[in-house]
Amino acid sequence: MKKNGFGDRLKEIIKQKQLTQAQVAQAVSTSVPSVNRWTKGGEIEYDNLRTLAEFLEVNWVWLRYGDEAIQSLQQTLPENDTVTDMRREYLNQILDNEARMKSALEMAQIINWEWTVLTGALTLSDNANDVLGCDPKLAESELLPFSDKKLEELLALFKDSQPYRWDFSLSTDSSSSTKWFSCTAELQFDALQRPVKLIGVTADITARKQAEQALERSDYMMRKIIDLIPVGLWAADEQGTICLANPEVKRIWGGAKYVSLEHYGEYKGWWEKTGEEVGSEGWTLARAVSEGESSNPEVVNIEAFDGVHRTITMYATPLYDTNNKIIGAIEVNQDITDVKNTERSLKSQLEQWQSLFLQNEFDVIKLNHQLDIEHVSSTLKHRVTDDIGIKAESIQSLKMRLAEIEAGNVSSFSFSARLHDEQSASEWTVVHDKRHTDNTTTLLFRIAPYANG
Repeated sequence: MKKNGFGDRLKEIIKQKQLTQAQVAQAVSTSVPSVNRWTKGGEIEYDNLRTLAEFLEVNWVWLRYGDEAIQSLQQTLPENDTVTDMRREYLNQILDNEARMKSALEMAQIINWEWTVLTGALTLSDNANDVLGCDPKLAESELLPFSDKKLEELLALFKDSQPYRWDFSLSTDSSSSTKWFSCTAELQFDALQRPVKLIGVTADITARKQAEQALERSDYMMRKIIDLIPVGLWAADEQGTICLANPEVKRIWGGAKYVSLEHYGEYKGWWEKTGEEVGSEGWTLARAVSEGESSNPEVVNIEAFDGVHRTITMYATPLYDTNNKIIGAIEVNQDITDVKNTERSLKSQLEQWQSLFLQNEFDVIKLNHQLDIEHVSSTLKHRVTDDIGIKAESIQSLKMRLAEIEAGNVSSFSFSARLHDEQSASEWTVVHDKRHTDNTTTLLFRIAPYANG
């Protein structure tokens, strides 16, 4: 295709007017493939050409044949009033189109410029100073990053006659902020295919860059939060395929497998309450994706990929788009292994403690800080009345001995004491065993032979 031919002019006008090929096709009552063929220099029928030129508000001769055709008409057509009027009409159309294009570029904050390859001369549109925010000379090195390149390097940069695009930033004196710009340029050739000049446009993209940087900062902060939170976090896409696992979840599970929904069974777990296996469909992440379920914390015993058995809580919630369609889900895991082990240990100790009151070898009395009896063993309860208490003189002695325990002077002691309402007159030898359970003191009573006075 000839450079600067019909296709190039058509593409440039469509681009300047910010039109799509579909819009052009609709205006000309043709198909999008036809418009695409025209942009590549394909033949166009006369009626379509006139309709196209009218829609784009350009001269149809210029659109199809270029500036040389206009000049040729000016030189060859005989000078008469009709021809002069036609020439004036065409020139007015061209000038009007140029004026409209200039206004459009200024309103869009776009600079158009030309750079001559041979001389290095740069010509910019009148709005360059306003758009750049500084003297254009201060921006030439950024605007023309190829100006010091050799001809061969320049041709390699603009290879295949394709537009070249680059971005640059400027910190102006009038503002402490940085402005960003995007450039697009195309190398033009003469009839002998020698590079002549670069034609380019430069647009202010500061708002877009600021939005991109804000998004990058937000994404960075979110990543850091996900990595640092002390709970495991999973994420899956709308198909249920796991796409995110933070460091804590990898610690809990001894790694992570980014499997699809049907392979969730590779994660092994058993319900705390029933001992039944969770299975691939039981995980809260699977239920959130497939059923849209937002779950409460559920306790599961797991076997991690490193072989370690842990206890976790898990709960998940689905993620929706603006159309209320599920686009994924997240699941939270919290390692409660230490808590559960402590709970199990306390439960075992409590069972042992309760068994102490059920055995028959010796009697047990549980006292509070005021030395009131709170609980007695079964054997003692059968030998005394319901009104069980320790004589006042024994309590005073007991308090004195307990004070020695608190001071750390002794760890245990024995003394004789007598219970109220004891049916027999037998005397008890008390062996003290201090237990910090619910702020109580436990006294272990062993039966001793009866002694008078």
